[in-house]
Amino acid sequence: YALWMVKNELDLILKRLQRKLPPGYLGFPILREIEFIRTISTGGIMKSLHEKRTKYGTIFTQSFFGATSILAGGQDDLNWIFNNDRKALTEVAWPPNIVMLLGPGAVANQTGKYHRVLRRLLEPYFAPRFVTNYLKCMDETTSDELESWCEAGEFHSSEVFKMYALRLFYVSAFGNVDEEMIASLHDDFKQWLGGFMSLTTKQIPGTSFAEAMKARDRILDTVDVLIDKFMSENPEDSERAQITIMGRLIYGKDKDNNRVMTRDEMKDNILNLIFAGHDTTYASISTLLYHLSENKDAMDALAAEVSTLSDPLTADELRNAPVLNACIHESWRCDPPVAGSFRKAVKELQHKGYSFGAGSVFNYSILMATTDEKLYKSHEKFEMRRFLPKDHPLYSSDIDSGIDPFQGRSSYPIFGGGTHVCLGKAFAQLELRVLAARLLKGYKVEVRNPEKVYFPVNGWNIEFKLTKRKSM
Repeated sequence: YALWMVKNELDLILKRLQRKLPPGYLGFPILREIEFIRTISTGGIMKSLHEKRTKYGTIFTQSFFGATSILAGGQDDLNWIFNNDRKALTEVAWPPNIVMLLGPGAVANQTGKYHRVLRRLLEPYFAPRFVTNYLKCMDETTSDELESWCEAGEFHSSEVFKMYALRLFYVSAFGNVDEEMIASLHDDFKQWLGGFMSLTTKQIPGTSFAEAMKARDRILDTVDVLIDKFMSENPEDSERAQITIMGRLIYGKDKDNNRVMTRDEMKDNILNLIFAGHDTTYASISTLLYHLSENKDAMDALAAEVSTLSDPLTADELRNAPVLNACIHESWRCDPPVAGSFRKAVKELQHKGYSFGAGSVFNYSILMATTDEKLYKSHEKFEMRRFLPKDHPLYSSDIDSGIDPFQGRSSYPIFGGGTHVCLGKAFAQLELRVLAARLLKGYKVEVRNPEKVYFPVNGWNIEFKLTKRKSM
């Protein structure tokens, strides 16, 4: 092992001299890894990224236990990575433990022709127009949850948003809620997520990764039951089979070759969809409430706007509510739920005078992109006015970013980019709009004990309490 480490360090130095790697802190093995772990555990990630960006620029080398990657966070760097993704010059490169936890059939793990087939199967059912099928059940479920949280008359942990997300998924698929199954999924997902920080894929009894893989098996068993339940209650020609994502995952066909998903593909992708809702939804909601609680002007402006929305809520009104969308987009900019992702070169690539050989791993940083001072003035502040339209009374040219977050390009890569852009983008936007609108339309919110977290999702944990709002 010692000889391997020496060889690896010499290889790093040689690649630097040959301009096959950009600059970056290499340091001494082991000490370098200890410093990296300390940075994560003490919440120093943003400070570290800022220091490295100042010293090395927007692209630099990092190494962790012999695994070397190129961290990239500039707009031109992300454009280059996303374009290479579209040209099939790169492929996804999650760490091995995450690959195993997501599963071999998950679209997030795929590349090339197989990835394109899965995307063609899934994309039509995640389009903005299709997900509006869920608005009614989202609105009703959200209203019930808010009423329940308010009636309790106490502070709740943001953990309740995970159960809320699971209920939304279940109601969207089946039209009702099985609380016992939701509680089981919630417990298993917590254990499954524990494996995301594992440094090994060896399933040693009692380790976090071994327990996470056991939880994955239990989740897949539950998903098997869900698939059977859905198929027994909703035949292929039924309305629910046609207008729900669950139905299209089970019965949908690729128009080009009439291909349907295998059972294992269904299970892996349903697992990934539930995960996306379970944790990124929770992080998005709690982080938005944190920022609103810290910025009263934004909270008041949003409450005033949503008070004018019709009842029941409509998709068009929600999409065209300027303050609502500006607050959501700015919350995501300040604290993107997913901090970044990975790509691997399938052939030698050139960028900024460097030659990256096949197998080079790129870690594109959403955190760096959304805190770029060249793109976002006073990026360290929550300032929803930067995303308001110019004809809005609260618009200020002093803070205007000139960036349209709806486009989701490399200047605002919250949902990734290239051919692997997040499938659930429209669904995530709709559910957050519904919750924020319903909450501030009917309630006042008090937030306490905020805690910054970076992994497995980035955002804020909070405690919150709701009280009924008097008519405005």
